[in-house]
Amino acid sequence: MSQATLEANKKLIRFLIEEALNKGNLDLADQYFAPDYESHIAGAPPMGKGPGTFKQVISAWRKAFPDWHMTIEELIAEGDKVCNRFTTTGTHKAKLWGIAPTNNSMIVKGIEIHRVKDGKVAESWICDDVPSIMQQLGVVPRPAFQFIEVDERFQW
Repeated sequence: MSQATLEANKKLIRFLIEEALNKGNLDLADQYFAPDYESHIAGAPPMGKGPGTFKQVISAWRKAFPDWHMTIEELIAEGDKVCNRFTTTGTHKAKLWGIAPTNNSMIVKGIEIHRVKDGKVAESWICDDVPSIMQQLGVVPRPAFQFIEVDERFQW
């Protein structure tokens, strides 16, 4: 794949993050997602296909976190895939996953990989730090981390 195509794929993902995810222009999915687009979300049941899947997922997040914002930390393109390492922030103002609004803020890191075909997003694999989200919303307690002394034989 040419360097120009790799850069075009990265530009597409950057554009969709800024315009669709961060600004809420979800109708862009109709133009920039393949008709048989598939989303794979770690721990979630299989979802339907098509741009509506993207709209449904992002709409739920933006409703629950009206100030939701994704910051791209790094974009890497190879072959037909673009990997986005990101940080997402937001304040929980509406129901999410059956959890009533907590008004808690969250900062979550994650990675997503998008497959681009013919200038459209054809497939996405998304991995958010869900345990951290649940802890920040106050649904589950944070673990008490404890550092232990390591035997000198195991130090590097």
